[in-house]
Amino acid sequence: MRKNVFLGGMLVMVLVFGMTVVGCASAPKSFQKGTAGDTTVLLRDGLDFDRAFREVSFILNRHGFNSDTLQPEVGYIRTTWNYQWNDTGNTIETYRVRVICNFNPSRTQLILKVEAETSNGKYWISGFDTRAVETLRTDITQSIGN
Repeated sequence: MRKNVFLGGMLVMVLVFGMTVVGCASAPKSFQKGTAGDTTVLLRDGLDFDRAFREVSFILNRHGFNSDTLQPEVGYIRTTWNYQWNDTGNTIETYRVRVICNFNPSRTQLILKVEAETSNGKYWISGFDTRAVETLRTDITQSIGN
């Protein structure tokens, strides 16, 4: 009788531990497989482009996205992969997010693209992160948008 109780208890502990490990290693709920359309932010009339570019760079940095490529002359920003953009704030080596920003040639719009990837252990699965898109679009719109 005691042996069955012990084995039952061990089984429960193994299942709980296994579910915890799988839950921490999986992509957040905000991950969507596939490609998302670009998110467009209309810039406020009369806004200086240099100021808009600096504001977007600042917002990205504030949200933990470090710049990889900054090309103000063509209005382009790409961040490095961020492995901490998740619900817990912890680093997850199997999930990453980066942001690409393009200003249109007339400097009246910002095109925002948020790429996300999750790993199944063998290869990266491409998608996007809905929470990152919404958060960045809201902050950028409040700062430089119409």
